[in-house]
Amino acid sequence: MIVNIIENSNIKETKINIECNKTDESIIKLVSLIKNINNNGRKIIGISQGETYCLEQDRILYFESVDRKTFCYTDDSVFEVGMKLYEIDEKYENTSYLRISKSVIVNLNRVKSVKPEFDGKMLATMDNDEKIYISRQYVPIFKKKIGIGGKKDG
Repeated sequence: MIVNIIENSNIKETKINIECNKTDESIIKLVSLIKNINNNGRKIIGISQGETYCLEQDRILYFESVDRKTFCYTDDSVFEVGMKLYEIDEKYENTSYLRISKSVIVNLNRVKSVKPEFDGKMLATMDNDEKIYISRQYVPIFKKKIGIGGKKDG
């Protein structure tokens, strides 16, 4: 791989071009990584007890939709956010956030462990020991995103 950095004081916004023979998994991961770096500066605005907070993305364990309101959960607090889950899905598409059920988006960086359940669901334990279910229709997406359940060792 050849990496070139060209500085130009006339450029207003950084531009990245990837030239490759074929777009393979490594290129897709590279693009995702670049987008994640670009999204890391975004703060999430949450409201708790009438006060507005700017929350770092890594602080959030998960988002949950309850009674047409969206909440984000941290280790010790709950905040109402002004976005719907689908808006969070779209805005933070290439980050560590992943939808795991119709009403929950989890921060994969805060998942400590997972275990299968009898009905096809999985149980995720967050790094604060809180437990969240992953709906069975989202389990394949979750497994692919974290890199489990692929080829069996022989």
